[in-house]
Amino acid sequence: MNIIEKVKEYESFLIKERRILHQIPEIGLDTYQTCEELEKVLIEHKIPYRKVLGSRGIIALVDSGKPGKCLAIRADMDALEIKEETDLDFKSHNGFMHACGHDCHMADVLTTLLVLNSIKQEFSGVVKFIFQPGEEYPGGAELMIKEGALDNPKVDCIIGHHVGGLFASVPHGSIGFKSGNLMASMDKFVIRIEGSGGHGSMPEDTVDPIVCLVDIVQAINRIKSREISSSEKCVISVCKVNSGINQNIIPSEAEIEGTVRTFNDDVRKYIRKRIGEISEYYSQGNRCSVSYDYAWKYPHLANNDNIIELLKKSTRKIFSEDIIHDIESETMAGDDMAYYLEKVPGAYFMLSNLKMDKNGKTYPNHHPKFDIDEGELYKTVAICVQFALDYLN
Repeated sequence: MNIIEKVKEYESFLIKERRILHQIPEIGLDTYQTCEELEKVLIEHKIPYRKVLGSRGIIALVDSGKPGKCLAIRADMDALEIKEETDLDFKSHNGFMHACGHDCHMADVLTTLLVLNSIKQEFSGVVKFIFQPGEEYPGGAELMIKEGALDNPKVDCIIGHHVGGLFASVPHGSIGFKSGNLMASMDKFVIRIEGSGGHGSMPEDTVDPIVCLVDIVQAINRIKSREISSSEKCVISVCKVNSGINQNIIPSEAEIEGTVRTFNDDVRKYIRKRIGEISEYYSQGNRCSVSYDYAWKYPHLANNDNIIELLKKSTRKIFSEDIIHDIESETMAGDDMAYYLEKVPGAYFMLSNLKMDKNGKTYPNHHPKFDIDEGELYKTVAICVQFALDYLN
């Protein structure tokens, strides 16, 4: 069987479905409309499935009817709170945007499902398809696991992929693979400072939370450079500060939000402790009170060495060597696919397919003008299909 030719039979469906999903972006765990669209396809093709997380996620099965292993293929479903600025005919208009390619992931995996369902006599065992909300936040993978996504039947291996341009070293149209660590852990911290507001002309009668905020932010930014080894891969970013309403009013409250990324849980624990200590120290010094919350979220994502090699072997069967690219360095971006890979051997691979606009410029993931080259999407479907045949047989 020629896998590329087989997948190409479904390419028009793949692109059409991606465009439908692109127009209905939803945030976090609130993926009801997206779930309904996926469900329509599954019902039309008589694919057994069950809805989970209160009809916000889906688990579907393609069963060969023969005993064997269970392979899972995962797609994330949620979008971003970004107003789309592309010129696409099928752009979104609800103030949200699929600016990280999750519309493509769903369309890819749905197409893989249909292809494998059409050739299920060619393999043994079961393929489980996991459509999961909340990748961007709060981590829908963890919730899906708690709902039994990796059980009944028990998953032996799981794979997934990401489109766009997360790794600049991977040339356009190429597939990126990396053994071991691929993506960093992702934590969130929130610091709320309370002072006592008043007139901007009389600061002596107030307790200014903005002064405290500035001290805390500066101290947080020194943790990496002065307290952690320079050889340790680690990022601490303050990404949001909020305080005040007018030029002549000293506010009563201030808030800081940020993220921590690393590959070392001991470093995560140290940073969590230090941000709390810093917040308490400077709030006392500035006569403020403070509350601190650190959300220990996604673990770092590590690929299984054996599964990565099997994926590369499957890719070589259907594509030339020149599109296979070894990723040399990890990214500090995170992905909750890591939760699955903590439980089950598996791998996450990359398709580089950013699309140039009319001015010859590309825009990265999470940009309001982010766009992808749909002509490359069939490659991830073909790899997933070939890997399924190889792994299950």
